[in-house]
Amino acid sequence: METQDHWGRLAGRIARMGPPQVPGPGIVAQIADLCGGCTGVTVLLGVTPAYAGLGAPLLAFDASAGMIAAVWPGDDARRQARVADWTALPLADGGVRQVIGDGALNAVPDRDVLRAVLREVRRVLLPTGRAALRVFTRPDPPETPDEVLRAATQGRIASLNVLRWRLASALAVGPGHGVRVADIRQAALALGDLAGFARARGLSPDEGAHFDTYAGSAATYVFPDRDSLARDALDAGLTCAWTETAGYPGATDCPIAVLQPI
Repeated sequence: METQDHWGRLAGRIARMGPPQVPGPGIVAQIADLCGGCTGVTVLLGVTPAYAGLGAPLLAFDASAGMIAAVWPGDDARRQARVADWTALPLADGGVRQVIGDGALNAVPDRDVLRAVLREVRRVLLPTGRAALRVFTRPDPPETPDEVLRAATQGRIASLNVLRWRLASALAVGPGHGVRVADIRQAALALGDLAGFARARGLSPDEGAHFDTYAGSAATYVFPDRDSLARDALDAGLTCAWTETAGYPGATDCPIAVLQPI
């Protein structure tokens, strides 16, 4: 229930989040291209509004009814959104041409669940299908939280949105690569009042409020490095190739994992 409360609080701010969290038109075009235009049955893990126009049909699944209500642009003849567990999708084996998602492999409570999601992706994909999932990855070499905070004070971080994800990655040490979202906020508060910090550096102060949705939450995210995710995919019966993204702050650490059945 607490995790659902976390997503319910976050849903109200999703539309106001910018890059790297919210995918722009370039990312949408990349996903479509990697999936050959997203023809045929497409599964969306989550309800990322930018992806609602992909797939024919598009079946979107999210564990939070509140998130669906807050951000999904609505069902129509070619798209539907339903509440479902990504580790137990209400779909037959091998009937999906592509699985897409944005940060879906990060928005899980631990790496065991991430592996279970990958196994489910493998189960529902056609033998010739593929998944294209943008992943927020832990960089190589990884940063420490102090290094991220130093970069922020020196003006080397483009926004508080980028700061939040770089702190998350720095805190998500192996082998589990998990991080409590409350710890992300606590680490950022070393900078003082985040809205004031942003104003002093010409950044958006509103992005400081995104951190507040994490206050007191027991929810966790996973920020794997590329090698760890590739190994987990292989164990699930999927190959993993990486496609870089570009053109927005934080893009270096936001590649697209292209997964195909072995």
